[in-house]
Amino acid sequence: MNSLIALLCVLIYFVLLIAFSLFKKTSQGIENKYINLIKPLIPSWKFYDDFEETRLLFFRAKVSDEETFSEWAPLYQTPRPTFPTLFVNNQGNLILAAQSHIQTLIHDIGEHNDQTAFQDTLTYKITKNLVSYALRKKYNDHFIYQFKLSSVSDKAEIMEDILVSPLYEEEASA
Repeated sequence: MNSLIALLCVLIYFVLLIAFSLFKKTSQGIENKYINLIKPLIPSWKFYDDFEETRLLFFRAKVSDEETFSEWAPLYQTPRPTFPTLFVNNQGNLILAAQSHIQTLIHDIGEHNDQTAFQDTLTYKITKNLVSYALRKKYNDHFIYQFKLSSVSDKAEIMEDILVSPLYEEEASA
Protein backbone atom coordinates (compact mmCIF):
# COMPACT_ATOMS: atom_id res chain seq x y z
CA MET A 1 0.00 0.00 0.00
CA ASN A 2 2.83 2.42 0.89
CA SER A 3 4.61 1.74 -2.40
CA LEU A 4 1.39 2.50 -4.29
CA ILE A 5 1.06 5.86 -2.52
CA ALA A 6 4.72 6.68 -3.20
CA LEU A 7 4.30 5.74 -6.87
CA LEU A 8 1.17 7.89 -7.11
CA CYS A 9 3.00 10.87 -5.52
CA VAL A 10 5.91 10.52 -7.96
CA LEU A 11 3.48 10.29 -10.89
CA ILE A 12 1.60 13.41 -9.76
CA TYR A 13 4.89 15.22 -9.30
CA PHE A 14 6.02 14.52 -12.87
CA VAL A 15 2.59 15.41 -14.31
CA LEU A 16 2.76 18.75 -12.50
CA LEU A 17 6.33 19.25 -13.68
CA ILE A 18 5.28 18.75 -17.31
CA ALA A 19 2.20 20.93 -16.88
CA PHE A 20 4.22 23.81 -15.44
CA SER A 21 6.77 23.57 -18.21
CA LEU A 22 3.98 24.33 -20.69
CA PHE A 23 3.31 27.75 -19.17
CA LYS A 24 4.79 30.84 -20.78
CA LYS A 25 8.28 31.45 -19.42
CA THR A 26 10.36 34.59 -19.56
CA SER A 27 13.91 35.28 -18.50
CA GLN A 28 12.54 36.02 -15.01
CA GLY A 29 10.47 32.84 -14.77
CA ILE A 30 6.80 31.95 -14.95
CA GLU A 31 4.55 35.00 -15.03
CA ASN A 32 1.50 33.51 -13.28
CA LYS A 33 1.51 34.56 -9.62
CA TYR A 34 -0.39 31.43 -8.51
CA ILE A 35 2.08 29.14 -10.21
CA ASN A 36 4.89 30.92 -8.34
CA LEU A 37 3.45 29.51 -5.11
CA ILE A 38 4.21 26.00 -6.32
CA LYS A 39 7.69 26.78 -7.74
CA PRO A 40 9.54 25.53 -4.63
CA LEU A 41 8.33 22.01 -5.43
CA ILE A 42 10.03 22.06 -8.85
CA PRO A 43 13.80 21.45 -8.80
CA SER A 44 16.06 24.09 -10.26
CA TRP A 45 19.06 23.17 -12.37
CA LYS A 46 20.49 26.68 -12.37
CA PHE A 47 23.64 25.55 -10.59
CA TYR A 48 24.80 24.23 -13.98
CA ASP A 49 24.48 27.71 -15.52
CA ASP A 50 27.41 30.07 -15.82
CA PHE A 51 28.04 32.49 -13.01
CA GLU A 52 26.17 35.75 -13.39
CA GLU A 53 26.61 38.99 -11.57
CA THR A 54 25.01 39.19 -8.16
CA ARG A 55 23.21 42.11 -6.60
CA LEU A 56 24.05 43.01 -3.00
CA LEU A 57 23.08 45.69 -0.53
CA PHE A 58 26.00 47.76 0.75
CA PHE A 59 26.08 50.34 3.52
CA ARG A 60 28.36 52.97 4.93
CA ALA A 61 27.89 54.74 8.23
CA LYS A 62 29.36 57.20 10.67
CA VAL A 63 28.57 58.03 14.26
CA SER A 64 29.12 61.81 14.24
CA ASP A 65 29.23 64.67 11.75
CA GLU A 66 32.97 65.15 12.35
CA GLU A 67 33.76 61.58 11.37
CA THR A 68 34.19 60.38 7.81
CA PHE A 69 32.06 57.62 6.39
CA SER A 70 33.29 54.06 6.57
CA GLU A 71 34.05 52.18 3.38
CA TRP A 72 31.13 50.54 1.59
CA ALA A 73 30.58 47.12 3.14
CA PRO A 74 28.07 44.35 2.35
CA LEU A 75 25.06 44.52 4.61
CA TYR A 76 24.87 40.76 5.18
CA GLN A 77 27.68 38.29 4.76
CA THR A 78 27.13 34.58 4.64
CA PRO A 79 28.03 33.10 8.03
CA ARG A 80 30.47 30.23 8.35
CA PRO A 81 28.52 26.96 8.54
CA THR A 82 28.58 25.19 11.88
CA PHE A 83 26.85 22.10 13.18
CA PRO A 84 24.13 23.99 15.16
CA THR A 85 23.22 26.04 12.04
CA LEU A 86 22.27 22.78 10.37
CA PHE A 87 19.17 22.80 12.59
CA VAL A 88 18.55 26.48 13.40
CA ASN A 89 20.01 29.09 11.09
CA ASN A 90 18.48 32.48 11.88
CA GLN A 91 21.21 34.50 10.16
CA GLY A 92 21.07 32.33 7.06
CA ASN A 93 17.30 32.72 6.87
CA LEU A 94 17.64 36.48 7.24
CA ILE A 95 20.18 36.56 4.39
CA LEU A 96 17.86 34.50 2.18
CA ALA A 97 14.96 36.85 2.98
CA ALA A 98 17.17 39.86 2.17
CA GLN A 99 18.21 38.32 -1.17
CA SER A 100 14.59 37.59 -1.99
CA HIS A 101 13.70 41.18 -1.17
CA ILE A 102 16.55 42.43 -3.38
CA GLN A 103 14.99 40.56 -6.31
CA THR A 104 11.68 42.29 -5.59
CA LEU A 105 13.46 45.63 -5.34
CA ILE A 106 15.18 45.11 -8.71
CA HIS A 107 11.85 44.22 -10.28
CA ASP A 108 10.18 47.31 -8.81
CA ILE A 109 13.02 49.55 -10.01
CA GLY A 110 12.43 48.26 -13.54
CA GLU A 111 8.66 48.69 -13.30
CA HIS A 112 8.67 52.09 -11.55
CA ASN A 113 7.01 55.00 -13.30
CA ASP A 114 8.25 58.53 -12.77
CA GLN A 115 4.95 59.86 -11.38
CA THR A 116 6.00 59.33 -7.76
CA ALA A 117 9.35 59.28 -6.00
CA PHE A 118 10.83 55.80 -5.68
CA GLN A 119 11.54 56.51 -1.98
CA ASP A 120 7.76 56.50 -1.42
CA THR A 121 7.30 52.93 -2.64
CA LEU A 122 6.74 50.12 -0.17
CA THR A 123 9.71 48.13 -1.48
CA TYR A 124 12.09 51.03 -0.86
CA LYS A 125 10.69 51.59 2.65
CA ILE A 126 11.16 47.90 3.47
CA THR A 127 14.74 48.08 2.17
CA LYS A 128 15.42 51.13 4.34
CA ASN A 129 14.00 49.31 7.38
CA LEU A 130 16.08 46.21 6.59
CA VAL A 131 19.26 48.29 6.49
CA SER A 132 18.27 50.26 9.59
CA TYR A 133 17.56 47.03 11.50
CA ALA A 134 20.99 45.61 10.64
CA LEU A 135 22.81 48.82 11.56
CA ARG A 136 21.03 49.24 14.91
CA LYS A 137 22.77 46.03 15.98
CA LYS A 138 26.19 47.51 15.13
CA TYR A 139 25.84 51.04 16.45
CA ASN A 140 24.70 51.91 19.96
CA ASP A 141 24.27 55.64 19.52
CA HIS A 142 23.06 58.12 17.00
CA PHE A 143 24.40 57.27 13.53
CA ILE A 144 24.16 58.51 9.96
CA TYR A 145 24.02 55.95 7.18
CA GLN A 146 23.56 55.43 3.48
CA PHE A 147 22.93 52.27 1.49
CA LYS A 148 23.20 51.20 -2.12
CA LEU A 149 22.24 48.29 -4.30
CA SER A 150 25.08 47.25 -6.60
CA SER A 151 25.95 44.59 -9.14
CA VAL A 152 28.91 42.52 -8.02
CA SER A 153 31.20 40.46 -10.25
CA ASP A 154 32.30 36.90 -9.54
CA LYS A 155 35.42 38.33 -7.87
CA ALA A 156 33.26 40.39 -5.46
CA GLU A 157 34.13 43.67 -7.16
CA ILE A 158 31.41 46.31 -7.44
CA MET A 159 30.56 46.68 -11.11
CA GLU A 160 27.62 49.08 -11.18
CA ASP A 161 25.47 50.96 -8.67
CA ILE A 162 21.79 50.31 -9.32
CA LEU A 163 20.35 52.42 -6.51
CA VAL A 164 22.03 54.81 -4.06
CA SER A 165 20.03 56.18 -1.15
CA PRO A 166 20.25 59.64 0.35
CA LEU A 167 21.78 60.04 3.83
CA TYR A 168 19.61 59.01 6.78
CA GLU A 169 19.99 59.75 10.50
CA GLU A 170 18.84 57.33 13.12
CA GLU A 171 18.88 56.94 16.86
CA ALA A 172 19.76 53.41 17.86
CA SER A 173 17.56 51.90 20.52
CA ALA A 174 19.07 49.59 23.06
